[in-house]
Amino acid sequence: MVNASETKKLPPGSDGLPLLGETLSFIQDVFGFIRKRRARYGPIFRTHILGKPTVFISGPQLAEKWLDPTLIERAGALPANVLALFGGDANIVPLLDGEAHRRRKQVLLSAFTREAIASYLPRLQRTIEDHLGGWVAAGEMAVTEDLKRLAVESICGTILGLDPGDELRELLDDYARVAAAFVGLPIDLPGTTYRAGLKARDRILAVLREQVRKHERQPGTDGLSRILAAASAAGEPFPIETAALEMHHFVLAGVIVFAELAAIVRELHDHTAVRGRVAAEVTAQAPAGPVTPGQLRQMPYLLQVVNEVKRTCPNVPMSFGRARAPIEMNGYVIPPGWLVMMAVVESNLNEVFADPSLFDPERFGPARAEQNRHPHAFMPQGAGEMSGHKCAGYDFSTVMMQLFAILLVRGHTWQLPRQDLGMRWNRIPPEYKSGLVVRARKIQPVAVSR
Repeated sequence: MVNASETKKLPPGSDGLPLLGETLSFIQDVFGFIRKRRARYGPIFRTHILGKPTVFISGPQLAEKWLDPTLIERAGALPANVLALFGGDANIVPLLDGEAHRRRKQVLLSAFTREAIASYLPRLQRTIEDHLGGWVAAGEMAVTEDLKRLAVESICGTILGLDPGDELRELLDDYARVAAAFVGLPIDLPGTTYRAGLKARDRILAVLREQVRKHERQPGTDGLSRILAAASAAGEPFPIETAALEMHHFVLAGVIVFAELAAIVRELHDHTAVRGRVAAEVTAQAPAGPVTPGQLRQMPYLLQVVNEVKRTCPNVPMSFGRARAPIEMNGYVIPPGWLVMMAVVESNLNEVFADPSLFDPERFGPARAEQNRHPHAFMPQGAGEMSGHKCAGYDFSTVMMQLFAILLVRGHTWQLPRQDLGMRWNRIPPEYKSGLVVRARKIQPVAVSR
């Protein structure tokens, strides 16, 4: 608790109940909790959740201090229950600071160089085409669960070299249990969602340790092989446990792209003019056959659409940090040791963008370039440079979304029959209540003249 003189300096908000704080309201609807308090208190507010005094901030105007390593540290930023689901060890890149973070991030980025991502394209294309083929064969199906499988198969295939099969299906099931545990009460008792998530985490890490051993014995060209080689070349070879924990973090971060793929299906269905422009670009640049990096670079409007999906699609509610020193923001003071969360969704919908709730890819076009209105206006996967705490898989997710949109548009027509398209906000990422029912039909791609 804080005394009266301190309260005058603290951001507005509430401490909630003794001991519990506002934890119950928070876990029932994380996104709504942040949205409502942002609307009530503004871009900075305090609360007490998961046993920690916490401040939420949002918007590019506050990002500069969020990125200042003298003010914000990542060590100690995850609540204990969240850290446990990440593996229980803080030796992962999102929780490192300073030189240790710089060295680890440099090694991990070896899996996401331009050359590496280009080498993943054929496998990604096969995986996406297989899943879209399943939609067509079904005629009509709820695709959310299939998009989750697509996301896991894509990240595990390209980064871990895992092929579809029983092991991958079991991994998908276990990652679903871990995801459910993130928004469940953090009570480690038999029968609870949290206990199920911890057991799933243990099975996942066992699989990932074995994958690291296999890659050490027989390196390949996948992401994990590149990372292990880069770590050895840097003179700091990864212990098996460290590599397994980083791969667990990668998959947890990568699987959420399913929500953005679902948003592509929805937005291109609802905005026929946008779909028409994407289709025209695809027909001109990649009408059939394998999609290449060069073709992707020749489709600027598609990139605008992908960026707008990233901006508007709710995926994760916040990024974690902790005040290293007293931080002054908007006339308030955040005490050292308090958690400081960057509200991701609220930042993406900041007023720096014109009519921010509207889906409008033109905002990223050269005539408007709203992302340039502030150095940190567009930060859907973290602000700042890639070498900092911005998501290592930023470019990978962009390419995957571009490829998915191309293959969806050039080979299919689809309808969304009458259904409940409200969101289940108690999931991370939120999901359509209907499961997003799609009625898909195959069309012949445009013939390529020779």
